[in-house]
Amino acid sequence: MTTDDALRYARQIALPEIGPDGQARICAARVLVAGGDLAAETVVRYLEAGGVGTVIAPAALPADGAGWLATLDGVDLVVRSGFDDDAMLGAAARLGLPVVVVRATSDFVDLVSFPRRAPAPDASLEVPSRHATPTDRGAAAVLAGTLAAAEALTSLARGDAPARHLRLPLDGGAPLAQQIGPR
Repeated sequence: MTTDDALRYARQIALPEIGPDGQARICAARVLVAGGDLAAETVVRYLEAGGVGTVIAPAALPADGAGWLATLDGVDLVVRSGFDDDAMLGAAARLGLPVVVVRATSDFVDLVSFPRRAPAPDASLEVPSRHATPTDRGAAAVLAGTLAAAEALTSLARGDAPARHLRLPLDGGAPLAQQIGPR
């Protein structure tokens, strides 16, 4: 991280959740953002503004697990808009990559985050994809993208967050936050 970077990201560096070491990890990171909707566009903007070294947002996504393995090579974290690509999740599991998945509907925003883990060489790459859940193109998508970017930056900076699920109802109802897996 350069002196100019330190000045530019001084507010983030001042946060105990990030600090100078965390910001240096953010500046050195390569993040792939998968999805062609407003939530993914929002993620890209916030990650770039947050100082992520390289943000990759491919126009076309791989069709199978082998393609995802090649695409994710050298990536530090994956952010996916939509819950529809099991092949991507399998490739990320094989590589041990942290993943943030977000979806926005007209009723709620869901965010699921998996931290870096040991590579799972036997993770399936050919799990059939489910039909994509339509993503809301309005404020819910922007909220989803903002939350996903915040979760990705935190994961890059700290690397020790547990796997978790967050659901925010858009009708003002109580949010759901739960840890996934062993505690």
